Amino acid sequence: MKTNTKNMKIVLASLLGLILLLIIALLANLFSIAGANARARDAENQLQIALWQAEQNRLEIEYRSSTEFIDRYARENNMHQDGETVFAGR
Repeated sequence: MKTNTKNMKIVLASLLGLILLLIIALLANLFSIAGANARARDAENQLQIALWQAEQNRLEIEYRSSTEFIDRYARENNMHQDGETVFAGR
């Protein structure tokens, strides 16, 4: 009987140790997942910023490729082709 009780205590202590290790592993994984989620949100925010900047760059390129911009830039910088008459307003 005494040996049986001693064996039960050993088994119980082993089970409690195993449960404690499982709880620690679970908590470590939860913190790891929380950190990964935070990094994923940061990456998503950076992606949105990069997409916005790309769109702004596309619009700037489109504007600078327009005839209106090119003509205005040429007038402001006294650029003209040979044989062109330059009109200088007052």
